[in-house]
Amino acid sequence: MKKILSAFFILLLLSTTAWAEQPVVGLVIGPSGLGDLSFNDMAYGGVRKAQQEFNFKLIILEPEDIGKSEFNDLKNLAEKSDIVVFLGSQFQLVLPKLARLYPNKKFMMIGVPVESGPNICAAVFKQYEGSFLAGALAAYMTKTNTIGFIGGVNVPPIQQFEKGFYDGAKYVNPEVKVLIDYVSPAGDFSGFNDVKKGYDIAINQYKNNADIIFSAAGITGNGVIEAAANTGNYAIGVDSDQDSVAKGTVLTSMIKRMDIAAYKEIKRVMEGNFSAGTAYYGLKDQGVKLSDMKYTRSKISEDILKQIDIIKNKIINGEIPKDKKMHAKNTIRK
Repeated sequence: MKKILSAFFILLLLSTTAWAEQPVVGLVIGPSGLGDLSFNDMAYGGVRKAQQEFNFKLIILEPEDIGKSEFNDLKNLAEKSDIVVFLGSQFQLVLPKLARLYPNKKFMMIGVPVESGPNICAAVFKQYEGSFLAGALAAYMTKTNTIGFIGGVNVPPIQQFEKGFYDGAKYVNPEVKVLIDYVSPAGDFSGFNDVKKGYDIAINQYKNNADIIFSAAGITGNGVIEAAANTGNYAIGVDSDQDSVAKGTVLTSMIKRMDIAAYKEIKRVMEGNFSAGTAYYGLKDQGVKLSDMKYTRSKISEDILKQIDIIKNKIINGEIPKDKKMHAKNTIRK
């Protein structure tokens, strides 16, 4: 036991003494803020795990802390930090500008790709793969032959959720109808933080015969889950395991392991192994996956669960192509 503890402290010493003084990590939270039980909370968990291991100072910049001059606020954070971690597509364009201004700092994007640079890295998730499984499960479980998708903001990362969900549903049942809505257009990130709109849009989809809705909308998705509970239908959670938010109402959650990605990417920098470029996390390495369905598994037949597992393996093995066209004739876009 003493040998194990000694080895641990030696490793800890080696990992922290590479810095002349306590390093500082700046964390820029996405538009739905902390407490969203989704994207931000999951990533924050990974950052906190890294902080406990490497003992860095953490400065958090939440959406409400960013004023009218967003760029100046982000510059101020970069000046105080050794590493700046960004969460979400809102910062795709500003991150490279900051990286060029501060070439001796490290910049990291979790969730979406960014313009490459010598001091920029990104962790990108294959949300198409996980969403394909969610769509397949929804197509197997629907009793009305109609399911729905609600995206927070109409931007490429959320469109990947939509496309995967749509393609997965159509793979299982070409005749299933998919209702599609976005809460806000590209450039308006309020769609990730509007529970009421999420609720209202979901209620409308349920009234139009959908009985399962998958939302990729940050905290807005909580309104979708509430609508499902109030109407006796299903919702599908996203990013984190949201199954317990409304037990028995959340059919499954499409989990993106942002905690693992954030931890691994920060760990690399802290240990002096920074590498510019993009790391991808998919089904093969459990970067995305469906939840264990703890509260709904009894409602899903073993045959369906086996089929989902077969589809998962086909995706991993490349047997299911990813170039299907979106929005066939049965898709309804509003």
